[in-house]
Amino acid sequence: MSLTFLALLSCEQPECARPAYHRAECRVQAENVLARLQTSEGVELRFQDARGSRVDSGSSDSWSADSWSTTGMLRNQQDGPVIARIATLGNFRLSIQTEQSTTLSLVLDNVDPRIPPLEGEVSSSGLRRELKLDLEPGVSWVVGELPDSLCSGAFRLAAAGDIQTNPLQFRQIIDSLHTEASQAVAAGEPLLGLVLLGDISEHSEPDELTQVLELLASSPVPVAVIPGNHDVYASSDAVFNRLVGPGNLSFDLCSARVALFDTGSGSLAPSIEGRLPEIFDGQQPHLIAGVHHPPMPGNTSGGWSDELSAATLLAEFTQAGGELILAGHVHERLEMLDGPVPQVVVGTLGADQVEVDPDYGYLRVSVQEQLSWCFVPVSASGSPGASRPPPEDCLSVTP
Repeated sequence: MSLTFLALLSCEQPECARPAYHRAECRVQAENVLARLQTSEGVELRFQDARGSRVDSGSSDSWSADSWSTTGMLRNQQDGPVIARIATLGNFRLSIQTEQSTTLSLVLDNVDPRIPPLEGEVSSSGLRRELKLDLEPGVSWVVGELPDSLCSGAFRLAAAGDIQTNPLQFRQIIDSLHTEASQAVAAGEPLLGLVLLGDISEHSEPDELTQVLELLASSPVPVAVIPGNHDVYASSDAVFNRLVGPGNLSFDLCSARVALFDTGSGSLAPSIEGRLPEIFDGQQPHLIAGVHHPPMPGNTSGGWSDELSAATLLAEFTQAGGELILAGHVHERLEMLDGPVPQVVVGTLGADQVEVDPDYGYLRVSVQEQLSWCFVPVSASGSPGASRPPPEDCLSVTP
């Protein structure tokens, strides 16, 4: 055996030194990089954990800009504004640091329309805000917070996965969510967001993801998105992270802690798996998790490549007092109540179901003193009654 060969065996190549973005750990590295940005003028922007936004009675002097959080994605444009896509629901926080006085044009995407106008805001439309910031040397902050009235009682989330080759059906579901949002206000349970549980594309092509992002811009509420296996086929380009944002998200939304995970490769990234207790840790009374592949005990061969990873997720979630796991991947609605915690599968946003009368729609999760959920059907595109609004009383999850 040659000395050269022995030397190669004795050294480990750094993780993701070569592009391999079909691997979960490489995508974690990509989302960490994309949560920070330095412009050509020397302005550094970082997404930060919104849970710190009220430290020291809201005084920004006590906030640290040395950290960052994968709660969004930043993109520089030549001769254009910096784009910041918020990946979470509800509150958000950005730090901006510069060593000299300058002006920064910033566009925020996926902002809840009910968040009050932001400092430096010059226009808003739907989920988009445009800001012009006159920066002085030091650290500035862009902080968005939901009004206290929205978090004073019950609220709703919508959740489902698996658009794949049928964005037309997904467009119809977005239209139904506008009706859902109006009904939710009337019921005293405002709709605070949509959670997309992966497989928003078929081949992880940029034009597929861009088409879905264009549809999301018309949503009545902000959207949190995680990838599925169909979204992470590309190995030389972290296309999902670059266009949509981080695939691993954890944030507080009023009375709930929400933890969403990238299981597109059939397992959790090792760095994420090692942080599960920290990710699940929070002061909120409710804990909800979202994945693409359902981690059903002893039955994960339908998607998970690592049975132990699924078991670890379930164990840590149960230990933390988790109440509900949301999943897609299986193109049907299915409720699993025989495991350690309820798991609801809703891969019903448009992917092929091989049915004459496909079962399209989304899950409505009501967050009150206790969680409850039901399935809101949305007729297949082009079928009779396709534009019918969702019923006020939705259906059982399992047909």
